Amino acid sequence: MGGEFDYVIVGAGSAGCVLAEKLSRDPAIRVLLIEAGGEDRSPWIHIPKGVAKLVVNPEHIWAYQVEQGRHPGEAGHEVWIRGRGLGGSSSINGMIWSRGEPADYDAWDTPGWSGEAMSAAFRAIEDHGLGASVTRGAGGPVHVEPGTFRYPLTHKMIAAGVEAGLSETDDLNSITGGRVGYYSHNIRHGRRDGAAQAFLRPARSRPNLSVITGRTVDRVRFSNGRAVGVTLAGAGASEIACAGEVIVCGGTMESPLMLERSGVGDGAVLQAAGVETVAHSPDVGNRMREHLSYAMPHRLKHQDGINRSFFGLGLVGSVLRYGLTRGGALATGPFEVGAFLNVAHPDGRPDLQLYLGGYTFALTDDNHPVPLNNIDRKPGISIYGQLLRLTSEGSVHIRGGGAGPAIAPNWLSTPEDQQAAVATIRYMRRYMAQPALAGEIAAELLPGDHIQSDEDLLESFRTLSTSGLHGTGTCRMGADEGSVVDPRLRVRGVEGLRVVDCSVMPGPVTGNTNAPAMALAWRAADMILEDRRA
Repeated sequence: MGGEFDYVIVGAGSAGCVLAEKLSRDPAIRVLLIEAGGEDRSPWIHIPKGVAKLVVNPEHIWAYQVEQGRHPGEAGHEVWIRGRGLGGSSSINGMIWSRGEPADYDAWDTPGWSGEAMSAAFRAIEDHGLGASVTRGAGGPVHVEPGTFRYPLTHKMIAAGVEAGLSETDDLNSITGGRVGYYSHNIRHGRRDGAAQAFLRPARSRPNLSVITGRTVDRVRFSNGRAVGVTLAGAGASEIACAGEVIVCGGTMESPLMLERSGVGDGAVLQAAGVETVAHSPDVGNRMREHLSYAMPHRLKHQDGINRSFFGLGLVGSVLRYGLTRGGALATGPFEVGAFLNVAHPDGRPDLQLYLGGYTFALTDDNHPVPLNNIDRKPGISIYGQLLRLTSEGSVHIRGGGAGPAIAPNWLSTPEDQQAAVATIRYMRRYMAQPALAGEIAAELLPGDHIQSDEDLLESFRTLSTSGLHGTGTCRMGADEGSVVDPRLRVRGVEGLRVVDCSVMPGPVTGNTNAPAMALAWRAADMILEDRRA
């Protein structure tokens, strides 16, 4: 394979699939896409509610042990997951199509990445079921389905949001500020429309695009400071040459680890891991920002939700309905209703995202929710809050001796984040106490009515919250020399190497990051092609 590829893309996730499709449109450009996981053949990938099966299956996920605990000196028990296989996390996620707000991208303050530029990229990739508008695209590769699975309790959920002062909308991406409505999902005819389906599958027939699955890239190879290829790990390890650019698309976790294994990072970190420094870049693996989530399950007085759709005869009915019509409870994401609002930041922009659904997950004896594949048999309703603009910064770095990465989220390490956590629980209680829902609720299961003081609420949030899986910043872009990549996503200190994924985002996005990852890659492809022509 020596020298035959113009671009070697490492990682076939949301960004990698977009790049592979767009770069290979020109038959003169030779593209290689390498994915550590397998093909996306599992039927659970394509059934939207199959997410419950995927997130506990090691064939489809990367699992990262977080050793840092939630309290000083405490061992960590948290496990973060990311998608493994063609499509990456877009093949195992909840498919919520959330753009964030234009102000998110303006706040990056990076040339070429304004809210207007990203909005144009979103419109280009969307095929929205509500049709084209200033805030929606039509005819693009990703089908966006407006919330179609509705039942009496979802109407009450939205009514409660309106009673709490939020604006009702049929498209949560069409307006800014406090709003409530049904989530849209990247689902086409009842099947997941992830990056592998929307972008990679149509492109794989092109002779100038090659795809390798089941092989992990160990590192990027350099010659005189320029990336010239990659080295594959494992049995039958081999080197692949690249005549143009290597593009790392491993995501917020894997991309900084890839750079560090290749010698790009903080010299002290690299030396401790036994890696020779190619380029000293102290921010690699640092400046990580995440979303932090807290679930509040409630018991319902009556069987008004959909929990019966997921076990026993109810599940049989759901399967039959899905098989016959591609509709029903199995044909949509985990949550039907969403809301965006502000609880803590003085600028008034949304800093909290809510998810609501008519079921609950079973709880362990110590009141922790069990995995997504265990629905509570009793009627329930869940409200799930996600802090979107945390100021705490974490890190992820390689370690020597074959050890797994060192992950330090530093959750709730600032007073602002602690105040936002308490405000989140108090707001969710207010939401559930609105007249539209109050009469339906029999009990608050977590944290429970006995938890009332700010101190106790913060402790509950600190103990029971989970990662939102929306990390950014570990290979941050910027116009400053201290940034890992420049505004065109070229890695500073070397040549012929770019990073294209959520790791380059220098600030958080106020919403789910899958759609922004695709839009970012779409825009990055334009930049790569422009630079090629220059």
